[in-house]
Amino acid sequence: MSNKEATSEVFKNQSYMTPEQLNIAEEFQKTIEAEYALCAGEMKKANIAAASGATSTNSDEKLSINYACLEIDAIREYWFNRLVSLIQIIEHRNPQLEKELAKKYLNNEQ
Repeated sequence: MSNKEATSEVFKNQSYMTPEQLNIAEEFQKTIEAEYALCAGEMKKANIAAASGATSTNSDEKLSINYACLEIDAIREYWFNRLVSLIQIIEHRNPQLEKELAKKYLNNEQ
């Protein structure tokens, strides 16, 4: 089953949706993989940036460097929470799609 086929099966009750609901579901389904890839990629970039390895012997600079890393980590947490929300939507409706996306976008970072 391709991702496109799997994605089209995320919402099982589309035949009972109003046109407005169907429109929302279809638009969301079209963006699932791109959204997953975006969140995973931004999370990875932020992880790397938060652990920049910048150092200083000056205690004030050390503190500022730590705060800078914490700020980047807050951005990483945003992307993580956004990804978790997406995963929660698809894992109960199409566990196979969630496994495929996790393998494609997350497993290579472990």
